[in-house]
Amino acid sequence: MGCDYYIDKFLKVKFENRMDYIIIDLESDRGYFDFSLDEDDPNYDEKYDKYVEETLKPHMKPITIYDNNDFLTKKLENKYKLLIEEKLKNYNKRKETDSKKEWKDIIKIVKCETRYERE
Repeated sequence: MGCDYYIDKFLKVKFENRMDYIIIDLESDRGYFDFSLDEDDPNYDEKYDKYVEETLKPHMKPITIYDNNDFLTKKLENKYKLLIEEKLKNYNKRKETDSKKEWKDIIKIVKCETRYERE
């Protein structure tokens, strides 16, 4: 079934080297534009473009779930720790020895949302 845009939620795992991070996909959903202005309106294109721009802005603000070497709550740890450990193992299997990551290298984990139009 088609859609107009996608909504992805993911964890951004940041490491000691602030430029270095991995993305862990959590969920993906589909969205549909529901713009109800008649296309014969003289300002249709301008209003439609603004509607699309607003719709594609993330609705969820980034949520820090791990910082200062600890999860912010036990609930977050229970929910995400095993998933992150598994992703680190998979990441390390694909990388060279010098670029492997360990749990102790993580400085911050943020849950984020992105929205983008279907191509």
